[in-house]
Amino acid sequence: MATISIDNAGKLEIPLEVRQQLGLTAAQSLTLEVTNGCIILQPVGSKPTVHRHGTALVVETPPLGNLDTLIDDLREERIQSHLST
Repeated sequence: MATISIDNAGKLEIPLEVRQQLGLTAAQSLTLEVTNGCIILQPVGSKPTVHRHGTALVVETPPLGNLDTLIDDLREERIQSHLST
């Protein structure tokens, strides 16, 4: 877990690794929600949309983030699951 601080202007910096993992870009808008004393930030437009393309239904989702990081994480999970059996 990363620790971040709030500057005098009330701004906080999301670490580069987290921004890459979530596919966040500079000046991207986020929604802010406070739930049970926790701050939840979520990219605007992060809900999937569904539309018809010919006879197929297409689901568009927000970016998964850095594809290399995602693949590495999935690979590590798979290795760990095989080692524990």
